[in-house]
Amino acid sequence: MFTLPLSQSRRHILHIDADAFFATVEQVLNPKLKGKAILVGGPSGTRGIVSAASYEARKFGIHAGMAMYLATKKCPHAIIVPGNFEAYRKFSKEFYKILLDYTPEVEMASIDEAYVDISGCRQMQKLEYADIARKILEDIHKKTGLSMSCGLASSKVVAKVASSRNKPHKLTIVPYGSEAKFLSALPLKAMPGIGHKTFAYLEEQGLKVIGDLANLEMSAILQKFGVETIPIWKHCRGIDNSPVISAHSLPKSISKEHTFYERNPSKETALKYLKELSVMVFEKLRKYKLRARTVTIKIRYRMVNGKTIFEDFGFQKNVDFPTSLDMKLFPAARDLFLKNLDTQRDLRLIGIGVSNLSQNYNLSLFEKDDLEIF
Repeated sequence: MFTLPLSQSRRHILHIDADAFFATVEQVLNPKLKGKAILVGGPSGTRGIVSAASYEARKFGIHAGMAMYLATKKCPHAIIVPGNFEAYRKFSKEFYKILLDYTPEVEMASIDEAYVDISGCRQMQKLEYADIARKILEDIHKKTGLSMSCGLASSKVVAKVASSRNKPHKLTIVPYGSEAKFLSALPLKAMPGIGHKTFAYLEEQGLKVIGDLANLEMSAILQKFGVETIPIWKHCRGIDNSPVISAHSLPKSISKEHTFYERNPSKETALKYLKELSVMVFEKLRKYKLRARTVTIKIRYRMVNGKTIFEDFGFQKNVDFPTSLDMKLFPAARDLFLKNLDTQRDLRLIGIGVSNLSQNYNLSLFEKDDLEIF
């Protein structure tokens, strides 16, 4: 039977998630809205959509993405306010600054949620980890008026699940060693990374709760679902040693190169390698949850004049908006390469890089898409 050693690092990770962020910001900005049913979004016509609902509105079964006319039928007394994106960005930046007062190990996962590694904070704060988490939540509420829910666990994935189990404005603690037990009875939909198609497929296999998947042997996972399911299976067992990726540890640029040892490669061959290099660069960009504004191409030519010497050239181009999408970045790289390639010279090396990077989270009006694993 094929096995893999599984162990979870003993860390102290917070997932902090703002409660009804857009709606709460509106209530903070206008105290008259506090305690009232608030719908953030478009007009009440047939095409309007709810982008956020306060907890007072959620009691009526309203959720993000619902048609506004349906929401107002469910809650006729709800107050509709337009989105104020500049205000949301301002509150998000303040939220981030407060977290940095405690540790530089902060990863903003979106405009209203963050992962925080407080493993090294106990000695400095002279508090237990749970008390540090409570202090952070109190600090955020005091300085911004925002309500936050928080999960404290040994990993990012378990902390994220924990923060969603006890809302609003609550701290949920999962002690080290109890991760699998905590997750076991929860529905599979509660596990980040399981999208709608994947969930439907797992249901067809008779799997309903996280423990159903976690309790399978690795050999059964490989046989039934394939190797790509191993990461989600490990998460269901409470195993996730992925680091909190803070801004100070993010790369400033990402690049890959390929050297041609054969003489005079064709333009088609060079484009093939350029595409392969781009896949690796853009995957790493998404791994770090970054977006790029600038694409760079490197071209090296071999010159033989009694002795072999090389000459390098670099070209760059900005795309319209920072992105991590291949379909946006690769055409810019390909155009740069084709425009500047001298087919009369002996090509020795090509490279592709991205720079002018920014963190990849935005003002999504709706719940973030789940990742599919099949």
